[in-house]
Amino acid sequence: MRFLIPLVILGLPLAEIAGFVAVGREIGVAMTLLLVFASAVAGIMLLRIQGFGVLRRVQEAARTGNDPGLDVLGGVLIFIAAILLIVPGFISDLVGLLIFLPPVRRAIAAFLRRRMTILSSATGFYRSSRRQSPGPQSSGPQSAGPQSAGTPREERRGPLTIDLDEDEFSRKTKDEDDPPPPPDRPPH
Repeated sequence: MRFLIPLVILGLPLAEIAGFVAVGREIGVAMTLLLVFASAVAGIMLLRIQGFGVLRRVQEAARTGNDPGLDVLGGVLIFIAAILLIVPGFISDLVGLLIFLPPVRRAIAAFLRRRMTILSSATGFYRSSRRQSPGPQSSGPQSAGPQSAGTPREERRGPLTIDLDEDEFSRKTKDEDDPPPPPDRPPH
């Protein structure tokens, strides 16, 4: 395994050059260059089409609270396949086209999943449409604790926290002229 990587690094360019010579001898130099250019354009187009599809699936998985790890792995494989198509060479084009095929991509993804751990963390901004009356576990009228569970993401949220600096708020002393707080708001 240790000698395999240098062998591939040295052997692949030599194999690509031999492929250029063999194809150029059969169909001519102009057609060989046209094929190389066409494969690069095809790689760019497939990256754009397939890449947007993967991006849409990752966003949908994140929006629904599902794990987008497998879609991200598929996106990485599509990116690698497109790069292999863009790089000049017929052997890399063949490998890139194979990776673009969904059954081959699924097989590679299954192989990689057995060999690695995919970690994903969901972060972002969430807004609950449910209001909750103050209770023993709430910190205010819009607490988003376990009681306001609507979606799986809302169950993981903690209480609503508002972080202000000293110059962003003012504290008044209690005065007889102040109106009482609303009934759904706890007193100070």
